[in-house]
Amino acid sequence: MATYNGERFLAQQLASLTAQTFPPAELIVADDGSSDRTLDIVDDFRTTSTFPVRVIQNSTRQGYGGNFLNAARMTQGDYVAFCDQDDVWRPDKLDVAVQSLTRSGSSLFVHAARLIDESGEVFGSFDQGITRSSVLAPLTHDPWSVYYGFSMVFDRTLLTVIDPAERGRHTFEHHGLLSHDLWIYFLGTSIAETVVDVRPLVDYRRHRANATPSVSLRSLKAWTSSLGVAASPALRRDEIADHRSALLHGLSRSAVEPALQARARDAAEYWSRIAAHERSRLALYTEASLARRVVVYGNLSRTGAYRRAAHGGLGLRLCLKDLLAGVIGLRRGRAG
Repeated sequence: MATYNGERFLAQQLASLTAQTFPPAELIVADDGSSDRTLDIVDDFRTTSTFPVRVIQNSTRQGYGGNFLNAARMTQGDYVAFCDQDDVWRPDKLDVAVQSLTRSGSSLFVHAARLIDESGEVFGSFDQGITRSSVLAPLTHDPWSVYYGFSMVFDRTLLTVIDPAERGRHTFEHHGLLSHDLWIYFLGTSIAETVVDVRPLVDYRRHRANATPSVSLRSLKAWTSSLGVAASPALRRDEIADHRSALLHGLSRSAVEPALQARARDAAEYWSRIAAHERSRLALYTEASLARRVVVYGNLSRTGAYRRAAHGGLGLRLCLKDLLAGVIGLRRGRAG
């Protein structure tokens, strides 16, 4: 659990951990410099908790991604769950996750959620694109997507195969390192199976004003933005993909298990292809000539860049995004 000035809802989340039918082996709380009663609430909880609670107070601010990853690396159990400070877990969350992971042999488990407001009232659902419970093979996910951290339970070995300090730049923002959930998403979906579960195992707390936005059909530009990420010279996803390919090539050489070596090699080649697609996509958003953009778009389509993510491509949504925003020019010059 990463905390920062979370006194308002923290006690309710901690109570939901106590109520788990499969109790956590331990709770690591990493506080990033809270100035409210957060640490007092954790201290009170620790004195009565039925499982060990360890508190780390950061001497300097880590940011939420670094804070979560640093805390996760201090765990000792076989599986790790990221825990937000203001949600509420359903009592069977850990039970379902551990059973699913052990039964399937997968390394990453993710689930859907309910949306709740400040008072705990349910006002929506958050399915993360999960339409049915299943086990998904590596390299079949959208390369630039994510499952939110609160929904993840994963094999602790994902924290050790590659040093998180090498995780590289953020894939959505123009500054900072990759967040904790984007990092685990990249590793888990690249080299391991993922269990996705349609059950809402967490109440994900959001303010109504900050709820996941719905697409507004009144604005074609807003709808275009909802299709996915544009290519941008300010956020070089081709370079990010090249970095990931290099990390995985290194893993293929350092891994002891032949199966992991093979998966890392396959994933390295996959990310190398993604890098090539992203370099080509940049021309759609930077070329002044419409004719040239049309040629680039045709080449991307011909070479399979827009195949479904399950088949190693960027997906049909980006095919439409690049046509509207890249070739035609809606929102040209801006990251989507």
